[in-house]
Amino acid sequence: MSARSIIRILGYAGLIPFIVPAILVVTSSYYADVAIQVANTYAFGITCFLTGSWWGMSTSTDNRALLLLSNTYFIFAFLLFFFAPLWWSLAASVLLIGIFALEQMKSLFPSLPEFYRQMRTILTLLSSASMLVIHVAR
Repeated sequence: MSARSIIRILGYAGLIPFIVPAILVVTSSYYADVAIQVANTYAFGITCFLTGSWWGMSTSTDNRALLLLSNTYFIFAFLLFFFAPLWWSLAASVLLIGIFALEQMKSLFPSLPEFYRQMRTILTLLSSASMLVIHVAR
């Protein structure tokens, strides 16, 4: 199996902890509270994962701004996650879009393959929408 196939499988499978909790919350499932915790924690993890990957990108391009942006973004997400838990699902929705938008800036980020950009567009829209649904339906 190629790396591209593995990236696609893992990327789309990574939507499960976003979409399933959103469905459980909207349907007022008995498991909705646990689902919210899962989605919130997973969204924080994905935010850390994506901004952490910026470190590697910054070393390949010697981009200090990207390194500092990574840390600033993480600290902001961390503070929201721990000190504003009732607003975290909305914040996560915005932060995920923000990460994607920043990654479109050619001056900060190296060029990524087109298949990856297309996949990230879909993943970002669905994960962000799921977190927004959780926030609104809560």
